[in-house]
Amino acid sequence: MSAGTLGPEAEASVRAGYTSISSGTMHQLAAAIAAEAFTVPRRDVRAGIGDEQGQLSVSLALPLAFQLGPHGPTGSKAGHDGGTVFERAARARSVVADRIEELSGASVARVDIRFTGIHHGKNTAAGRVG
Repeated sequence: MSAGTLGPEAEASVRAGYTSISSGTMHQLAAAIAAEAFTVPRRDVRAGIGDEQGQLSVSLALPLAFQLGPHGPTGSKAGHDGGTVFERAARARSVVADRIEELSGASVARVDIRFTGIHHGKNTAAGRVG
């Protein structure tokens, strides 16, 4: 899987060769970004990458971060404003697509999310994708 091309001005200063991103790397990248966006441990995230008419199709399966606070349920970073599960997923979906595009240069057509359970507590294993 390769991503993007450089403009003519950038190509003049770049050495000959090519860069490609393996499908396994794209799976891991998507999973790491999703873990951060949803504030869940990376080990709990499964990611799939497919082709959607020349763009990436991302499929995620992960738990929903959820804490029961003193005033009822609270969301995590992905849903810091609260909202329904669907609203929280929509905000995180946008973050995931934007970060994949930013880091890989590949265009993302869709991000499908399937919640597989509930993650209680703080995330200590997500790490930072940068």
